[in-house]
Amino acid sequence: MGVPRAGTVVIAGGLAVLLLVTTAGCRRSRPSPTPTSGTATVGLTVSASQPSYRVGEQISLRLRLVNNRDAECQLSRVPDGAVTVMSLTRDGTAVAPAIGGAAYYRDFTAYLIENLVRVPPRGSVELTLGSDPQSPVGAALTTSAPDGRGGATVTWWPVDQPGAYRLVLGYLRAPLRGVPADACAATAEQGTVAFEVRGG
Repeated sequence: MGVPRAGTVVIAGGLAVLLLVTTAGCRRSRPSPTPTSGTATVGLTVSASQPSYRVGEQISLRLRLVNNRDAECQLSRVPDGAVTVMSLTRDGTAVAPAIGGAAYYRDFTAYLIENLVRVPPRGSVELTLGSDPQSPVGAALTTSAPDGRGGATVTWWPVDQPGAYRLVLGYLRAPLRGVPADACAATAEQGTVAFEVRGG
């Protein structure tokens, strides 16, 4: 994969950030929610826009979150700060991510709060997670979490090599200032999707 480089990118919402990247072994972007019995508080399904992609073509994943509670709750309408990668494999082998820090021109936590939406019981929200072909590590799926200083910790999951990929995602929204604790902040349910990247 090579050594990632520092660079400048633009993340959803037009937020320009400066990135300092380091490599890491295969790991989750954040801890997994604690499993619970019965129906998950938040239902999660994931699908790819198509079964296969060419190298360099943007991979587009659609996530659907369902409020399975009997009360209204808040869910994020953007993947930033909420969608977490539990595992990513290519041809059965774990793919290692790269991790970096992001310093924003505006407060990252405020951006996350702005993108919370109230969802009624059994209601749902859909969001899209797309690969970034110009990330510091090449084409990669990106997850992020608040760093407590107004910026974010960013994790890039490379999808730039040909092969059969299997991705497991979770929903885990970090605590946000001024936002009351909510049973919909996380789900024990995981979403799994498979897709192929073809060379040439």
